[in-house]
Amino acid sequence: MPLTKLPDWLRKPAGDKPQGLGPVTGCPLSQLSSLTQPFTRDPFYRLRPGFSADAARLSLELAELSYRLDLAPWQQAGWNDFSIQVDNTVHSGLTFTDDGFQGLMNQLRVTWAKATIIDQNPVGQILSARRQKERSDTLKALCMMHPREDGGYLLAIGFMGTGKRLLDWFSNLRITTEEGFHKGFYQLCTHFEQSLDKIVFPVTARALGLESLTLRQVLQEMRSMSGRFRLWMAGHSQGSAVMQVFAHRLIYHYGVLPQNMLGYGFASPTVATGRLVCDPACYPLCHILNSDDIVPKVGALVHLGMGLEYPADEALRSAAYLTRPDPVVFPKLLPFLRGMEDGPSTMERGWAVLSALRALTDDTPSADRRGVQALFDQAMTYAGKTAAGWLDAAILYLERSYREMTGRPMPETRTDLLLQARRIAGDISLRSLMDACWDIAVPPHLIIHRGQDGAYAWLVKHGLNRLRPFIWVKEAQRLPYRRYAVWDGNAGGRSFLLCQKKRTKRKPHFAGPLPGRRFRP
Repeated sequence: MPLTKLPDWLRKPAGDKPQGLGPVTGCPLSQLSSLTQPFTRDPFYRLRPGFSADAARLSLELAELSYRLDLAPWQQAGWNDFSIQVDNTVHSGLTFTDDGFQGLMNQLRVTWAKATIIDQNPVGQILSARRQKERSDTLKALCMMHPREDGGYLLAIGFMGTGKRLLDWFSNLRITTEEGFHKGFYQLCTHFEQSLDKIVFPVTARALGLESLTLRQVLQEMRSMSGRFRLWMAGHSQGSAVMQVFAHRLIYHYGVLPQNMLGYGFASPTVATGRLVCDPACYPLCHILNSDDIVPKVGALVHLGMGLEYPADEALRSAAYLTRPDPVVFPKLLPFLRGMEDGPSTMERGWAVLSALRALTDDTPSADRRGVQALFDQAMTYAGKTAAGWLDAAILYLERSYREMTGRPMPETRTDLLLQARRIAGDISLRSLMDACWDIAVPPHLIIHRGQDGAYAWLVKHGLNRLRPFIWVKEAQRLPYRRYAVWDGNAGGRSFLLCQKKRTKRKPHFAGPLPGRRFRP
């Protein structure tokens, strides 16, 4: 094949088959009007971009694109000026035109980026892991541009979630704080900001008669309502966490107007402690969440923006999970899992599990040990003090992180959690426990599961009419809490009443009705 021939994925296929459709939802990737709607008041009287099913579907496609990097449908829909960042490498200004050779070279860069995302080379993993000792730099993001019907341009940024590489988890586990945010997510965001001058848009620059155009220049123009650019962001899991931090920094450090921004997160972790931001709900972000998913309940203390939670039901589980937890193991885990409602409660249970494992190393060996206890004893035989020392360090780290995050030490009730964790460790085998944790945590969290619709793809296609809006509220002398807008059952539409979700051992709060306000997906 001559070098000047474009690859098959860039050539326009024959026939009348529609092009430029999202591979997950089938939505047209060129119909972008839902992403530039004026702000309206939500059920909590905050001004934010109007929520719509079209915007949710497009945003899910953008979040999934950051994993796959399959640019063909987007290029066919008129998107251009693609830029891909993986770790410390930025491939920017990628265009796929009929020039042939340049298009082929850009495709090779995309292929290299795909290979880097899934790289399992042990030597490279070790070298990359050493870089993560002080700061996380495993950021993965995609930028692209599309002209709008009004003569302006829409900038899209998709942030990728945690990948298949072990080192991608390092930033998730940095649960201490930096500048009022989850440390790992904050470091990934600031790492992306170092590329603001490296990400360029040559096609857009030529159309505007400019010599060059960088991402920093685009953001500078978004400080004015008369600017030519609007920003649309999306991300899944860790990607939506980075999106939240980036939105905060754009507004408060770069002066970007919230009216020029829109963001959709899926399976979004909490990112902020609540001490830095006055009102976590005021950001132009929406987070679509599955109530079965553990990830939105961990991270820090609050989401930035408005949450839209789907109350998981049998329709979602049977269609998207594909697996069911062990009927013997799951009932034993359920009382322990039900208390994982937010970041602090999840950290408390994590502390209990680590402490239970550490306690096994001090017990006198006996012939009747079984399950996790027996296998952990065997591991201690080979690891000696190394494994026990690791557990001690992890427990201390979790206690320090909890104090930084909440401003208080672990509560005294943690002794009850420790007893629960020790009973679980004694009753359930290690293999059964790991399988149960996988079945409980992973299927509810995915966009695509085993080649078909996962929980979030199914939710966006079939569950938008059941989303429950909520925001995080701050009050003196207590941790932030969720305030839900609950459907009151009126026949004329979906009107909501404000209330707080009941939480274990915490006094509920009722804020009263919102007269005449409606929320329509």
